[in-house]
Amino acid sequence: MGGWLIAYLSKVKRQNLFWLVTAATIGWMLVMRPVTPTNIIEFEFARTPEKAVKIFIDWGGSGVEKAKMSILLDFVFLVLYSWAISLGCKVAAGFSNTSIISKIGLRLSRIIWMAGACDMIENVSLLLVMRNLNAMLLELAFWTDGIKFTIVIIALLFIIVAFGIGLTQKLLHSNEKNDSTFS
Repeated sequence: MGGWLIAYLSKVKRQNLFWLVTAATIGWMLVMRPVTPTNIIEFEFARTPEKAVKIFIDWGGSGVEKAKMSILLDFVFLVLYSWAISLGCKVAAGFSNTSIISKIGLRLSRIIWMAGACDMIENVSLLLVMRNLNAMLLELAFWTDGIKFTIVIIALLFIIVAFGIGLTQKLLHSNEKNDSTFS
């Protein structure tokens, strides 16, 4: 989403868009928070009807309705976090100023959308399970959730490492300039 547009944006505009989309993502998380059960991730990984039923009992009728609302709101959230992380991979890759990191960042900026697609499949599966308990759909939700979290964690770690590399390079170059002015 928006990849063609972002390709034309300057580095500064991309950074600004990254911060804007990240702020929107955090804002949306705050909107979702009141209706998101604390054990929603446990439900995403329930995997068996028995575990799902225990969670439904724990939630109660109104809790199940809140969980449905949370999952519906997650359809917006998955677009926002995918976009924010995609931009983050590109911005961090550019900041690293390293060819191999830039290539990895570009690939991860595209792969993160697979996490969003997995999240969408998971959400549909969980909503259907809430209407009619189904072991296959719980299994599908389990695996797509695992894939989603794996991709998201890898992408977030990449952003941290790429920014770290860029910061280290900038500090080293800054020290080299300072050393040469004192020589």
